[in-house]
Amino acid sequence: MEIYLSMRSPSFLESNMIYNFQLEIQHNCPFSKFSQNHSQIEMLLWCNSHQHDILELRGEKKTLEKAITDIQNELGIIIRIFPEHNHVQLVIKRCECDKIPLNSILKQHDCIELPPVKYFAGREIYNLLVTAEDAGLILEDIRKEDPTARVNVLKLAPLKDAFNPYPLFLPLDSLKESFTARQLQAITSAYNKGYYELPRSVLIDTLAEEMKINRRTFEEHLRKAEKKIMSFLIPSFFL
Repeated sequence: MEIYLSMRSPSFLESNMIYNFQLEIQHNCPFSKFSQNHSQIEMLLWCNSHQHDILELRGEKKTLEKAITDIQNELGIIIRIFPEHNHVQLVIKRCECDKIPLNSILKQHDCIELPPVKYFAGREIYNLLVTAEDAGLILEDIRKEDPTARVNVLKLAPLKDAFNPYPLFLPLDSLKESFTARQLQAITSAYNKGYYELPRSVLIDTLAEEMKINRRTFEEHLRKAEKKIMSFLIPSFFL
């Protein structure tokens, strides 16, 4: 395995510090192969703990259309598609890829993965929070797991300094659990049908009719869902 260090070697780091550790890996895994074959597409992957994953694709319309078709054929079943301008979000069945080194390695060390994983032109980029000791151990374990992998350390910087503010962690699982079924249905329907576009692509009356409830009830479900989301986001702007 080849390792390229763009910053200080982990052996010279302070043991009592937490570090922002960014790794670029080139190795043999389905998503890396796919991104290499679709080099004009940028892929962002949010892992959902052995459930359905969220895969975001960014690129031109024609390349996105081909990539979606190939994903359906090569990487598993697409459950939902959320199209936007020059990018699309897919809900897919989890890729059963046990050969990805970091999947098992990260569980063995005192670190936190900051999603999403980025794939582009055969390379994948991970952002981690690690201790000095674990930075070196992770590199060593990748070498043992896949001697042919190429690893580039893009960033290894202390988390606590003026240039690296504390990252924001949103308890998304708790947020989702706080929605009632109707609130979740209302806000996802509004988003999918273009209610939040400018200009709006759908009216409240239409959305309410599709849910078979009156306008006032639909608005109540939607506003409550919006308020819950904003209550998670707004306080973070003032940290």
